[in-house]
Amino acid sequence: MYEQVRAVCFDIGGVLVRLPRGALATELAALLGSDLERIRDLLIEHGKKRRTSVPRLAQILTEGSSAPEATATVQAVLRQRLADMASPPLFPDALPTLTAVANRGYRICLLSNAIGPDPDAPTPTWGAVKHVEQVLQSWQIGACKPAHAAFLAVEKAMDLAPSELVMVGDSARFDIDGALSAGWSAIHLVRDPAAPAHSGVPRIGALIDLIPLLTNEEVPCL
Repeated sequence: MYEQVRAVCFDIGGVLVRLPRGALATELAALLGSDLERIRDLLIEHGKKRRTSVPRLAQILTEGSSAPEATATVQAVLRQRLADMASPPLFPDALPTLTAVANRGYRICLLSNAIGPDPDAPTPTWGAVKHVEQVLQSWQIGACKPAHAAFLAVEKAMDLAPSELVMVGDSARFDIDGALSAGWSAIHLVRDPAAPAHSGVPRIGALIDLIPLLTNEEVPCL
């Protein structure tokens, strides 16, 4: 199935990195008493497609939710999320999986929908995570998954054709549907056994389960 694949592209949040408070849009929607899709759309348009200051993004979110009194609280939530990503809490199987994938000759890249840091703050790096060749985040490339432009940015950065890339993500909508529409292969990581999985691609319950799918090998014990 993956004979042509030369690179594995991982989503970040929920795949490599723990999200102890869940998705940012979900947290903010609950905080503001607002519609989840409304908050998600505001985050994508004003925070994830461009680098917007935390105060300005908080203002946009609270005004868009008719809750301007919550601006300071939303700022605190956004700053905490950015601080988390500056020193990301990795899942235990993240580094072993990246090492196993690299040792089998696959190139590795990351593609994430993420809010950008304040314009005057340094750009976070993933230099401490071995084997990662490219890190593309939506605020840097100006496009969010599932848009084709996000996946095209990876193809250009890696100099690979769509058939040479497989996406590993936890979102059926943003990761899997986006990758399939771009002509990539995809593997759906569903860590919660009770959660629904995408019907059109392989499902794995732990990141290390990726290895036998790619290579027909036994899964190594962690």
